Amino acid sequence: MESYVLHLNERPQNDEFRRVHAILVMPDGRVLLRYKNGDPRITGGRIDAGDLDLAATLRREVREEINCEIDRCDYLGYLEAACEATKGEHENWARMVARVSKIGAPQPDPDRENNWIYGRELVTPEVAREKLTNSAPVGNTAELVDLALTVAQEKGYFTEEISQQNEMLNPETVDGEAVKNDANF
Repeated sequence: MESYVLHLNERPQNDEFRRVHAILVMPDGRVLLRYKNGDPRITGGRIDAGDLDLAATLRREVREEINCEIDRCDYLGYLEAACEATKGEHENWARMVARVSKIGAPQPDPDRENNWIYGRELVTPEVAREKLTNSAPVGNTAELVDLALTVAQEKGYFTEEISQQNEMLNPETVDGEAVKNDANF
């Protein structure tokens, strides 16, 4: 049975994490979503032995998965997860907010087979909250998005005029074939 419990503004007692994921925001206030298997998700992944800290893991994962760079990030809390991905074991997944400083050309994720290129979409915070809550309701996703945007605002992540434009950057593809999703192409 899958189990997810979101703990915001807390750290686990053992301070041990297996994965780190982030709500990615742009300087113009939009959220960068990643599409995996047709569903919008937040970006991140497993912590490798060579990663110095959560920020280093996040920078590496953002670069590998969606070919972007981040210049700032802050810890928000963690998700206590027991699911198929964890083989039923309880794991702590760090939750962060990060600001994207550069978006590169789409490229395959080196950890996935079949030249898997994740879809990327820039959306308003309201659209991000709705899409993420509907596609990945693990813990309280809406509360996570709200906290991420509050922290980003308070810490000065938004340095440009706020944009209300949603924009598909690239569709998700596997071996050059588009994967169906709910994004507006």
